[in-house]
Amino acid sequence: MSRNWWLLVLLLAITSAAIGAAVALFVDQAGDQPTPQSAVRAVAAGPADDAGSQSIAEQRDTSAAQSSEHPVQVSEQAKPIERAQAAANEGTQAGQEQAGSEQEQESVRNRPDSAPSADAAEQPPVEEPAQERTEVQQAQPEPSVTLWPEFIRQGESFSMTVEDADAFSVVATIGTRSWNLQRLDDTVWWGIVALPRDAADGVAQIVVDLYSESGVWLRSVAATVLVLISPAPLEEIVLGGVGTPVSAEEVQRDHDVRFVEHVAVSGPPRWSGAWMLPVEGEVTGVFGSRRSYDGVMSDQWHHGHDIAAHHGDPIVAPAPATVVWTGDLAIHGIGVILDHGAGVYSGYWHMSLIAVRVGEEVETGDWLGNIGTTGLSTGPHLHWEVIVRGVDVDPVQWTGEDRPLTYAAPSTADTS
Repeated sequence: MSRNWWLLVLLLAITSAAIGAAVALFVDQAGDQPTPQSAVRAVAAGPADDAGSQSIAEQRDTSAAQSSEHPVQVSEQAKPIERAQAAANEGTQAGQEQAGSEQEQESVRNRPDSAPSADAAEQPPVEEPAQERTEVQQAQPEPSVTLWPEFIRQGESFSMTVEDADAFSVVATIGTRSWNLQRLDDTVWWGIVALPRDAADGVAQIVVDLYSESGVWLRSVAATVLVLISPAPLEEIVLGGVGTPVSAEEVQRDHDVRFVEHVAVSGPPRWSGAWMLPVEGEVTGVFGSRRSYDGVMSDQWHHGHDIAAHHGDPIVAPAPATVVWTGDLAIHGIGVILDHGAGVYSGYWHMSLIAVRVGEEVETGDWLGNIGTTGLSTGPHLHWEVIVRGVDVDPVQWTGEDRPLTYAAPSTADTS
């Protein structure tokens, strides 16, 4: 009985060991198979950061190759995992294609010869940093124009100064008359401009044209001067048969000597500041007046300033000048013409004596001759004229201390 009990116990032990070995073998084989949880983690992971790792697309191709060699039936439980993996693969491929497309568009945009696309045109322009701009367009300065005085009367003059760094010559135009300005230095032009007695009153428009050395027009600049009405009193002259008849040829010569033959610009102005009166005496005629001779109205205005004095009184130069003409004319009698530079001339008429020679340089106050009554005259007096490039102007303006018609060149100007 006792022996049988121990045999039963031994048999049970052997059977239990066999069953345990079989269970262990089964569990070991089951651990070698992938679980659904590991498959989900593989789908959710995405591309690895390591460049040497296998991409999802490569993993998909490898799995497909293995499946073709060993086809496996996918259970209904595994289908959601397969769909998720396929969706992830398609998303990755779409992202790569989109990135490639963006890189291609950027390459096209960066090509120098490519035009901006419609999408690029809709985007606002990107402001470039100021330090990266290599082209800076600088505005060309406008020429500077200065007039003095800023207003004049009919039959007066004004000085014009133009400053410009590019011009080689400068021309000022008022109406139908043009005035070439003198070049005083590399950037400054200057000149005296005269308006005749019959100029229109009001605002006179001035066009200043600048030209290159080859004569090519560069640009224009506009300026204005205010012209006031000058009074024109009536002066009745009674000749009473004084003088001798004058021919048309003598009248023409009288005009040409004063208004045609002496109009050139010989150089810069020789005067500085206001002029002095050439003689002291009573004013018997003013510039611009209307005149009648023995009751017959003249069609011209009086071209000068008349000062009555004693016969033989001295006449002096009102400003520095060069003597350019001396002689005798039928109407204005014995006279002298001075060139003051800048196209400005002065005439002294009805003299009894000439004390200077042509070509002589005179200074302010130098003796020119004596008062007389030669030519068409009713008594001893001086007929004093100032003519600027053929335009007669009022001589009295040149004696005004408040409006000197001159310009101080930069080399001699007071810069203090």
